[in-house]
Amino acid sequence: MSSSNNIDFSFEFAVSTIVTIVVASILIKKNPNMSTLVVVLGGLAVAYVTLQIVNFLFPQINQVANNVWQYFAYQLMTNFNNMGYLHVWPPIFAVLIIIVVLLYNRNLG
Repeated sequence: MSSSNNIDFSFEFAVSTIVTIVVASILIKKNPNMSTLVVVLGGLAVAYVTLQIVNFLFPQINQVANNVWQYFAYQLMTNFNNMGYLHVWPPIFAVLIIIVVLLYNRNLG
């Protein structure tokens, strides 16, 4: 069990939620007449078990995922700022919006 109580959205919660959705979809696909209560309880049980397994096997997964996210965000912003598009992007975006509006209204041809 994790040493801290995670009550916010985290990577292990996302993994648990994805596994739960996949399992619930498989349950419904295998037996479409299955009771909703069984699907919900099965999904909750799978979510709990998955969360416990992830916490046991990878106790620092949230910190690693957070570090990876911060690295990608830093790299993205650094490269974006170094390219100089930050000063050019707003006028290009405004022209793009005007062109899309004109195309949508069928005024460009």
